[in-house]
Order: sequence, then structure tokens, then C-alpha cells
Amino acid sequence: MSQFSKPWNELTFSDNFIFCKVMLNEDLCKRFIEILLGIKVERLEYLNTENQIENYYEGRGIRMDVYVKDSNRTFNLEMQTGDYDSLLLRARYYQSASDVATTKRRTKFNNLKESFIVFICIDDPFGQKLPVYTRKTTFLETDKIPYNDKSHIVFYNASAYSKITQNDELKAVLRFVYENKPQSDFTDRLEVSSNDAKARSEWEDDYMFFQDILEDEKERSHEEGRMQGMQAGIRQKSCDAAVELHNNGVPVEIISKSLKMSVEEINKLISEHKK
Repeated sequence: MSQFSKPWNELTFSDNFIFCKVMLNEDLCKRFIEILLGIKVERLEYLNTENQIENYYEGRGIRMDVYVKDSNRTFNLEMQTGDYDSLLLRARYYQSASDVATTKRRTKFNNLKESFIVFICIDDPFGQKLPVYTRKTTFLETDKIPYNDKSHIVFYNASAYSKITQNDELKAVLRFVYENKPQSDFTDRLEVSSNDAKARSEWEDDYMFFQDILEDEKERSHEEGRMQGMQAGIRQKSCDAAVELHNNGVPVEIISKSLKMSVEEINKLISEHKK
């Protein structure tokens, strides 16, 4: 389901648009990161949501939901409500894009920032009914040497919030994501901020604008599909006619001029028909 498919009044914190707006509050974003990762975060140097990162040359750009950093770490938070099939590869790509975006031309590799990619999934992305999946990279041949490239990727399964027994704050956050029911002081603040975001008419206008764009794209895609289908039908009739004319003794050159097809194309059709 598209993030802009729901009516405005039905949006909650777990909807990407509202999540990004709530995370514009630096204090909430900072505390959100601390609860999810169990670390202390310094003052965020900059804060941006739906951050567009374009890689060099002809590479694919990406749009990150929430992308922030402190003095020596970067954090990318992604609210994921579905489409889990390519999640691991997407995480890999986000990791590399984050490194490119925060690394200057003459940066030494030892100075690469520690990075955290965090996916907050509404449902179970990997089907093991775990509340959290943490990537750990090791050497295949030995576990005596730590593989520490300063990168971390974590996937949360909000639907399994009840299985968290040792961290009440994390449990409350995941429950709020899954059920939209605040159970702690912090999730109370998230709810208030979510409601405040929905009360801002300019953000509602933005959301409706994106909905209109998507609707236009759907209509255009449908029309293009219809036209492609018509063109394919016309094309098939021309191919059938070319073979039929050849079978009736009409020279290939005349068929080419009549149907506006190349001689090579007609000869190929004739060859395939004979097979």
C-alpha cells in the first residue's frame, strides 16, 4: 500500500508521512534513537527527514525517511509498513549511500563515521516472530578476530512487542507503532506530536498534493498500458498480415512498403513462421 493511500484523518505515527513530521522534533528524534538502540546520543548536528541522496554518475538515488547525525555517528530511521521482500538489499544500499553522502574526497577510511540503519517494521519482516533482528558480521573461518566496520543494521518487528520483557520503554515504543496506543510518558509525547502534525493544514495540503500526484501517475500508467496493449495488437496484426501476404506470393519489398516494416523484420517473421 502506498504511503499516501490512506485518508488524512486516519494517519497515525506509523504512517511514513506523520513519522517524518514527528521526527522533525529534535528532542523526540534523539530520544527515539536512544530507546531503539540503547545508546546515548549527543546533540544532533543536523536533522532532516525524507533526505534525498543522489549518488555519483548514473547511480540510483534514494530518499531516506529520517537521516541525522551527531559528532561521529549517522542514523537512518525507516518506518516500514510492508514490502519486506528486498529489505536486506535495501539496507545494504542505504548503508553504502550513507557512507558516500558523509565522506569527503580526502577522508581517511579510519575516519568513516559509525553508522546505524534502523528499520521499524509494522509486521514481521523475516517470519521468525522475533521483536528485533540485529545484523552481526563475522569472519567465516574464525570468531577470534572481531569484524568491526562500524556499521550496524537493525530491524524491529513491532507486532512482537509483547515479547520484549527487559526494556519497558522499547516495548512501549513498538506497541505504539503497532497499535497506536501510548503506554509511557515518551509515547504520550509521540501521540501529542502526531496529533499536532495532523492539525497543521499546510502539511495536510502537502499530503493531499502527493495523493493527487500519485493518482495522476496511476491514471497515466493505466493509459500507457492501454495504449501499449493497442499498439501490441496492431503490431501483431501487421505481423500476421506480412506472413499471409508472403504465403500468397506477394514480394517482400512490396509487403515492406505496404506495412511499413523493414525487409529484415519481415524475413525474420517468415523464418519463424516456417519453424
